[in-house]
Amino acid sequence: MEGNDREGIENVTSSSAGTDGESTQIGGSSRGVGSRVKGLASSAKEKASGIPAMLADGLQAGAAALRQRRTSAGTEVAGSSVAVTSDPTIAAVTDTLASGMQSSADWLRDADIDKLKEGVEKQVKEHPARTLLVALGAGYLIGKALRR
Repeated sequence: MEGNDREGIENVTSSSAGTDGESTQIGGSSRGVGSRVKGLASSAKEKASGIPAMLADGLQAGAAALRQRRTSAGTEVAGSSVAVTSDPTIAAVTDTLASGMQSSADWLRDADIDKLKEGVEKQVKEHPARTLLVALGAGYLIGKALRR
C-alpha cells in the first residue's frame, strides 16, 4: 500500500508541475495582451492629441474663406452656388461669423486639454441635471442638423 501512495504523490506532483507550466504560459500571453493594449492606448492618445489642432486649422480655413467671399462681394466666387451681394448686413454677419471662427481656432490652439477636462468634470459633479439637459439639447440639435 505504501508503494501506491508514493506513486499517487508523484502523480500529483507531476500534474501540479504541468499546471504551473500552463499558468506561466497564460501569464506570458496576458503580458503580451497587456503590452499590446498599452500600445493601442498610446497610439489612440497620440491621434487624439492632434484633433484640436486639426479642428483649429479647419476653423481658420473656414474663416479665411468667409473673409474672401466678403471681399469678393458682387463678383461670383469660383465653385459657389450662391451669389454674394454687397449688402452691408450680410457683410457684417459674415465678418462676425469669421471673427468667431478665428477666435475659436485660437482658443483651441491655446487650450489646455487637461484643464478643460477638469472643468467639465467639475461642472458635471456640481450640476448634473443641467449638464444632462445641455447634453440632450446639443445631441438633439446635432442630430437634427445631420439629418438634413
